[in-house]
Amino acid sequence: MLYRALLRPILFSFDPESVHHLAVGSLRLASALPPVRGLLGAALDVRAPELEQEIWGLRFPHPVGLAAGFDKNAVAVPALMRMGFAFVEVGAVSSVPRPGNPRPRIFRLPGDRGLINRMGLPNDGVEAIAARLARGGPRPRPLFANIVKTADLEGSISDMAADFVTTLERILPVVDGFTVNVSCPASPNLKAFGRREAMFELLGRLREARDRGVAAGDGRFRPLILKVSPDVDDEESAAIVEAAGKGELDGLVLTNTTTQRPAGLAAPAEVLGERGGLSGAPLHAIALARVREFAAATEGRVPIIGVGGISGVDQSLAMLEAGASLVEVYTGFVYEGPSLPKRIARGLRDRGWRPTERSRTV
Repeated sequence: MLYRALLRPILFSFDPESVHHLAVGSLRLASALPPVRGLLGAALDVRAPELEQEIWGLRFPHPVGLAAGFDKNAVAVPALMRMGFAFVEVGAVSSVPRPGNPRPRIFRLPGDRGLINRMGLPNDGVEAIAARLARGGPRPRPLFANIVKTADLEGSISDMAADFVTTLERILPVVDGFTVNVSCPASPNLKAFGRREAMFELLGRLREARDRGVAAGDGRFRPLILKVSPDVDDEESAAIVEAAGKGELDGLVLTNTTTQRPAGLAAPAEVLGERGGLSGAPLHAIALARVREFAAATEGRVPIIGVGGISGVDQSLAMLEAGASLVEVYTGFVYEGPSLPKRIARGLRDRGWRPTERSRTV
């Protein structure tokens, strides 16, 4: 309540990206100070044995994680691991550093509890990010890397797939799994991977690279999880379901941001007209429908991470009941503040949610 009543109005009076950098910078500092990390854990972490589950051979203390996009460069992982999240996804990470699109590139929709962004996947590049994670040492919770092709790379499907493979191979030793981002609205040419042949080539090459890296390293399985756009068409959906059925992927993140602008939004037309992906509350119904669709189409055989418009226990419970095994927050975290994962986990426990048979070791 303190965040929503006092701190959020102050933060929302400043440019969104500047506030984001301030938040991540503060958590980066906290990550370097063990006493501060301890205080974060004492205040924000939650233990709920009833909610624990094992998926992909990884232990999750509850279902609520942090989506990619918040800690793009993996600078604040130690602090985030102590803020109540069951797992953290960093990135998106590309093979070389990228500055992203020109600013402004984030737009708030406070009346709709949403954001529009066209960041363009800025990041420090896989070499810097992998080295940073290697220096961080052991982690108490699972860490995933969201990997993407270099934003302005053009050429054949084979060339773009090779770029993905370069990123996966470099970061594999320092993460617990991957989300493969072929659905960011702000990155050109990703749409090509929605077609069956291109998708199977990409996933096949990534799976082979993953298996080689695991065999040459510690032997520990890393799941390959596809991050799906809410705007997929029937052909793309069919290709994803086929890939899941044939073991080409180990899980799904549903969903990324949407280029849709649902009717009835309160934001002014000039904001709604901004190019980019919409997230937050307006995305929830769309993402929830995709979770139901893919859970039914895959008959619950593939673990799903539900994301989109989750700002409390109601939205989380809806995702889990629709077929997700885990959920992620980001825009809701911006609007609700740092206690959100703790409040959701406690709410799920108090309302009787428990993992089901679909939460299993893969």
